[in-house]
Amino acid sequence: MSETFELLVSEDVKNKLAQHDKDFLRLPENRVKWRDCLLTIIDTVTTKIDGLEEEINRLRNTYSDFVVDPAASLDEQRDKAVRFRFYAEKRLAEADRLLALGEDADPSLSLATFLRDAIMAHRQWHADEGMESTEGDDCLYAALDGEWKF
Repeated sequence: MSETFELLVSEDVKNKLAQHDKDFLRLPENRVKWRDCLLTIIDTVTTKIDGLEEEINRLRNTYSDFVVDPAASLDEQRDKAVRFRFYAEKRLAEADRLLALGEDADPSLSLATFLRDAIMAHRQWHADEGMESTEGDDCLYAALDGEWKF
């Protein structure tokens, strides 16, 4: 993986990427590489968080009589790393979803479209099999018309 690609992924996690670069990461031919890079980032950040937690605990145990928290700056670094990992995990979920939709899927395909198509396929399957709809099925079908019946 190139450093440039890794930098793009990192900046995307921070939501500091131009739209054309976001679109580039989400191209079908880049999705696996994007996902792999996110996994590496998450693993690296998790290791950093673990190290910071150990150092914070060590400092606080060693200097427990200090009035000012001896690990305050490390605590802030850990909080930032945890937040960054959270956003990286959100991007990973997006990458996984795009990969699950298929390599040739249109990147603009939304989860709502995917779920609508799944409900319609479910309805058709019931019709093809001559199955009766349950109350839950009827609630799903109503959602296609914008009605919430759950």
